[in-house]
Amino acid sequence: MIRQKSLDFLKELKKNNSREWFEQNKVIYQAYKDDIISFTEHLLSELEKIDLSIANADLVPKKCLTRVNRDLRFSKDKTPYKNYVLVVFNKNAPHGNTAGYFIHIEPDNCMVGGGVWQTTPEYLKKIRQEISYSFDEINGIISSKQFQDTYPSGIQGQSKLKKFTDFPEKREEVVELLKMKGFCTKELISDKVLTSKDAIKTIINYFETTKPLIEYLNKAIEFEE
Repeated sequence: MIRQKSLDFLKELKKNNSREWFEQNKVIYQAYKDDIISFTEHLLSELEKIDLSIANADLVPKKCLTRVNRDLRFSKDKTPYKNYVLVVFNKNAPHGNTAGYFIHIEPDNCMVGGGVWQTTPEYLKKIRQEISYSFDEINGIISSKQFQDTYPSGIQGQSKLKKFTDFPEKREEVVELLKMKGFCTKELISDKVLTSKDAIKTIINYFETTKPLIEYLNKAIEFEE
């Protein structure tokens, strides 16, 4: 579980997103950071029990977290800090273009899921080829009762093509999936769930449902002709 004080820190950071406030609250920030790292360690430990590829990746918990500092070089928004943290477990870290698990921690906007939100043109081409060859396999994953009950929002991605003509002979349902530029699960979970004693167990259940999709996507990405 994550402590309520950690979510409260993120709320206050959103209201007071300045270097002056941050420096004045360094002690609170350090307690928040320690809590998030501890949570990540426990979550990773449980994930390794159900996904051997993650267990073999020797991931370092603190390196699975996004930094609190924002990259301001190309942003019109000059607030210096992120009022959220993204935890990513990817067997190919730090190369994030492959499929992995994630949890987005932000007060009143926490999300959990996995897959590929966006990737390289090369990997996207491989995924589309795999879908065109084995649509029944991925359709079996995303149409299962467990998947649909866990992820009612279905497969999501950064964006979607209006038309896709590379495989004109494919059925409409296949083409609709091929139009996507990302293949990711993403569902909101409440702050109450995240701060409950069953938080780790609940998140692992989400991850376990996402696992077949992640394996399917990485099989496509890693295929060598």
